[in-house]
Amino acid sequence: MKRLIATMLLSLTAYSNIIMAQSTRQTSAGLTDDTCDLLRRAAMEKSRAMNLDISFAIADAEGLPRLFCSFGDALLLSTILVPAQAYTSAITQTPTEQLGELAADRGDLMGINTCDPKITLVPGGHPLFVDGKIVGAIGVGGGSREQDLEIVQYIVDQFNRSVE
Repeated sequence: MKRLIATMLLSLTAYSNIIMAQSTRQTSAGLTDDTCDLLRRAAMEKSRAMNLDISFAIADAEGLPRLFCSFGDALLLSTILVPAQAYTSAITQTPTEQLGELAADRGDLMGINTCDPKITLVPGGHPLFVDGKIVGAIGVGGGSREQDLEIVQYIVDQFNRSVE
């Protein structure tokens, strides 16, 4: 009898974990492979139009990597920085530019970047929402602050059009 109860509890626990994993994945439904490809193409298109070599990353709603690519001779530093921008924007649901302001001295989130070594305050990360729910985030780096943010805005606009 004890063995039967233990087996049932194990089965129930395993089943609960599967359900939880599936529901977590459902929150990223707006970030399909096709959507990731659309965003990658938008990043490439805009960076080429601006004659910039950039790196581009996408993270899912939990900050886990979905895509990374470099266009042209992007800076080596961007291979670390850009995925961190996507991660940061996903887990905080905040553009990294805005997070930097919040984390400044006496800001509401002062010191947030000391809690998690993957958090970056460098502008270029931006969250992606569908129906008010986070589905992921992007990171862009390789140009000036203004150039990176122009590319970010272009990509976010393309994403928003695709989910309307």
